Amino acid sequence: MRLARRPTTAWLCLGSWASMAGATCAPYPISIPIENVTLANTTARGLSMTLGTPPQPLAFLPQWPLNDTFVFNDGFCSASWIEAACETFRGGRYDPSNSSSMATAAADSYPMNSSPYPNCTWLTDTFVLNENISLAEFPFGVAQENWGEQGYHPQVALGLGKNSSVLNALSNAGKLASRSWGMFFGRVGADADSQMDGSLVLGGYDRAKVTGDNYTETLSAANPSCSTEILVTITNLEVNFPNGTAVSLFDGAESESISACIVPDYPVLMTIPLDPYFSVFETVTGDPDLGRTLGIYYYGMIYENASQAFTGNITFTFSSGLSITVPNDQLVVPNLTIDQETGLLKANGSVPELVLNSIQDTNEDDLPQIGRQFLTSAYLLVNQDTNTFTMWSANPTTEEDLVAVDTENLPVADFCSSDSRTVTANATAAADRSSSSSSSSSSSSSSSQKSGGSSALPPGEIAGIAVGIAAGVAFILGMLWMWWRTKKRRQQGETDAAALAAEAQHPPPNRPLPPYELAHKDYDQTTFYTQNLTAPRELPAGYPLTSPRELAAGYQYPPPSSPKELPAKHHHSHLPELE
Repeated sequence: MRLARRPTTAWLCLGSWASMAGATCAPYPISIPIENVTLANTTARGLSMTLGTPPQPLAFLPQWPLNDTFVFNDGFCSASWIEAACETFRGGRYDPSNSSSMATAAADSYPMNSSPYPNCTWLTDTFVLNENISLAEFPFGVAQENWGEQGYHPQVALGLGKNSSVLNALSNAGKLASRSWGMFFGRVGADADSQMDGSLVLGGYDRAKVTGDNYTETLSAANPSCSTEILVTITNLEVNFPNGTAVSLFDGAESESISACIVPDYPVLMTIPLDPYFSVFETVTGDPDLGRTLGIYYYGMIYENASQAFTGNITFTFSSGLSITVPNDQLVVPNLTIDQETGLLKANGSVPELVLNSIQDTNEDDLPQIGRQFLTSAYLLVNQDTNTFTMWSANPTTEEDLVAVDTENLPVADFCSSDSRTVTANATAAADRSSSSSSSSSSSSSSSQKSGGSSALPPGEIAGIAVGIAAGVAFILGMLWMWWRTKKRRQQGETDAAALAAEAQHPPPNRPLPPYELAHKDYDQTTFYTQNLTAPRELPAGYPLTSPRELAAGYQYPPPSSPKELPAKHHHSHLPELE
């Protein structure tokens, strides 16, 4: 089932599993939770993964166009911050001296990143993505400087760029159906009802967390200010009030659309131009007194007077026709900051934050960025192999229904085997994607040698061969049984026919002949029976009659028989449809 493309937008037709192409199985997608990660002394929200032996927990955020993964040892924080506060800000601290599996990385084992990323010392270690998947000898950087991103991109970073080392390593090891990822950031509101963990899925997406229509577009490098190449066109931004009325922020705008870039780790919902869009927002919501925050949702707008906080929603409409509504409990949230003396996160509900960043003055012409709060209400799938992205409205749920996506952006229903979920991929990331594809066979061989030098078939292939042999044997036995049964019935039928013919020649006294079927005609039953009834006739003289006889004591008619259970009906199972 290929994508049904339109001139600029293609809808990803995720319909019946029965229509899915490709008989080959796919590796099970890798789901990594986005949650409040418990660090050494504090917590930070991000991708919950560990590095080293014993494992050191870290809260990663994905970054683009970063291809590598990097962490911090020294957090390069202000001298007024205690170490725990710096760990919270950075998403944890990796200590190479506390890992027995750490080693120095070879110079050709990782892709080089240019500015704006920090200079790094390059190491390898065991990288655990979730409880089932880990990468041994995985190359990563340890930052040697504060790279000046303030609170916009402060945390340890998982590179998901075009030449992503983690996607390449997993793909070369045969653990991904494609170099794709799907993301739902979760929910980050003020109370338990508006909070939820999210997830990053590698090699597919989470079908349980999408709803309604979706659209697929090509990644675009047309604007160098969009690091992710996820360029979208917003045709309307609408403020939805609790009383049911709505006002467009495009009222009075000279342009009928806004180009924007989706950056899934960006700390606010959107950087929005002051003139005219944010000015209209302020006017229609009562001109509140607004300031800035330097907290987790960096440089968002805070209400100086909590009673002035906006109580409605905001709806994005895109050129594809897709609309995404961000509810108020994700649009206006408590101001979240780091206590510099304890390292703990503090949520101040008396100082509500509007997760919009009004860009103005020297930044007024910047390309607007759509950040992670957008992915509290939208679901995003990016496939590097097809150079496309797909977007849905999110269905906030803790349920999980993973779907693999292949290198043609097709969903795959059949997973190779349950064994493929629990593996350790001893793979070194390819420094160049183009060369990694040509050397995939040698990489697979090297991986096999590192895990014991065996060239045996993978468990999924062994299981497939065993199932095929069993099915073939069962088919042959079934055909033999059908042949034997048919032959036996034919022989029995010939014996019964001969016996009936003999009885027809010499019927026993008073025994009627067996019934037989009339030739089929389209009779009207009433006419047939009235026309074929005959008047009673007198029997000829001498016709033998028999006297009635008394049945033997205890005789029952009809003879009793024990009840028998009917065979259960056979129900065909159907694979569920994609939403």
